[in-house]
Amino acid sequence: MNHGERRCATRHRLRRFVLAVFMATGIPGAQAMADATSECLVSFGDVPDAQKSGGTIQCTDCDPSCDADGVNLPNGSCTFTVKACVNQADGTCTATELKKVTVKGKCGPSALTPVSSGAAPVCSEDTNVSVKLSKHGRKRGRCKLVAKAVSSSKPRRIDKDVLMLICNPRPAGEACPASGPTTTTTLPENVVCEPLVNDGQGIPGTYRLLSVQGPKICQTNAPQNRFGPCTTDADCGGGAGNCATTPWASADGVVLPFPTGIATALTISAEDPPPHCNHTACIPCGNEAAACAGLPACGAPPAAPNPGCIKNTCCDQPGFTIPTFLVPLLGGLCSRLDMYRCGFGVVNSSNPQVGDNEVTKTGDTSDPGPDCEYGTADDPPAKPCNTLDAPPGAGHDLKGKVSRRVGNNAFDMNGIQYRASVPSLSTTWQDGQSPSGTCAPGSIFDGNELIITQLVLNAEFSTAGATGSFADLNGDGCARAGAGFSNANKNGPFTLGSPPAAPQPYDGHTDALGVASTAVSAGIALSGGGPLYDIGFIAVLTNGPITRLPTASCSCTQTPGCPE
Repeated sequence: MNHGERRCATRHRLRRFVLAVFMATGIPGAQAMADATSECLVSFGDVPDAQKSGGTIQCTDCDPSCDADGVNLPNGSCTFTVKACVNQADGTCTATELKKVTVKGKCGPSALTPVSSGAAPVCSEDTNVSVKLSKHGRKRGRCKLVAKAVSSSKPRRIDKDVLMLICNPRPAGEACPASGPTTTTTLPENVVCEPLVNDGQGIPGTYRLLSVQGPKICQTNAPQNRFGPCTTDADCGGGAGNCATTPWASADGVVLPFPTGIATALTISAEDPPPHCNHTACIPCGNEAAACAGLPACGAPPAAPNPGCIKNTCCDQPGFTIPTFLVPLLGGLCSRLDMYRCGFGVVNSSNPQVGDNEVTKTGDTSDPGPDCEYGTADDPPAKPCNTLDAPPGAGHDLKGKVSRRVGNNAFDMNGIQYRASVPSLSTTWQDGQSPSGTCAPGSIFDGNELIITQLVLNAEFSTAGATGSFADLNGDGCARAGAGFSNANKNGPFTLGSPPAAPQPYDGHTDALGVASTAVSAGIALSGGGPLYDIGFIAVLTNGPITRLPTASCSCTQTPGCPE
């Protein structure tokens, strides 16, 4: 080798050393390709301020502070929660109408691209971006996200930001850090447990929540102001039916107008004393092996469910009831929810509020095996990530995993907060007795009527907020096979914060419409068949004030299940 070759090799080694230092320290190795007057045209959100205009973010597999997949075992990937924003005017940079906005990368960032609207500040939804480890999980994995915005006006203004996401492997034998809703905030002094009803009878007892018609909010498919208040569809960015009256639910982005009169009975057997005041609640079921009274066409136990039905057993004394309602599809369908197992929850009446009740659910369609854990010996071979019949894809079974987390490490808003989990069987059918385009009150699925779909789901309502998403929890490249949450963003995440979520005031006060609290839910259902297969659902339930019922016993045993 001559001296020139040695100098060249030295320069290459020096360049690699400098890049390695950038990557190891998190110093932004690739920043925005624009001057300060264009820097606000595009940026990243849900990241530290230092990385909003690009840089490097590192995470170690199963670190709950940065790995958002909700799995407490190393699974060969890190899930980063990121969003992209445009026209966040700041300093010398002014917002402007944009000709083009793109977000590119090799880890599926298409949902990050925000839809610009004139010069208005707009962000995409919070999006889960999965970065896999390389070399069969032994080496770090990388994903480069490139966000670019080009102005419509001349001279052209261009802002290009590069964000590098790095997933590091968990060292062999090292346990994952503890996760959970542990609140680091110091408990305030003089916390009292407020009564749920001001009748002088104390807290233990049986209570009822009853839904009432609430305000209009923008629904899941709304291109703007999602889950925000609205008067007309224009407030939601246009589109027929995007401004919907509460209560409602959405599945695959289709709004299902809920009827009023949805009732939830909660029994609190004992008061949880101050300072926490987190009273455990039970939602009764009765006999969970009884035939479904509203679904005679599904057959009767002990016989197996009839074709098209997943279950034919339901609670005979359900604490959660909802009238049959209309689904505005295919000329009008009927749908109902039936409890099939006991429900559980809490009512937190601490004043000031010290509860932490946000619910986050993350689903993966991949079968985790009988132990419902990924990365163990009983994990079956991966199926194709599709809904094809042959060979059967991952969307063709009821198996999968839904990771659940409660809390966000911060105290909830003051007021009476509650959380209620309702295991339900959702059945939708074409009713033979209802006039076309309607669903007659009290309709049941009977006779020779056509079933459209049946889903087993666990709707967990919380007045503190809810988030739902699909994510690749086991690193096999498959998170969802089916309809998902909406056409625009199938995997989510979708977050319903406050508002619309809202606790009941301590004094039971209602607004002008009679709404005392708003509970929200975001969850996953794996139907195992068409037309939906894996689906995400959103629900907003507006309730009147809590009322007391005659005290009833509720002696349910909570049974762990899978996928949830």
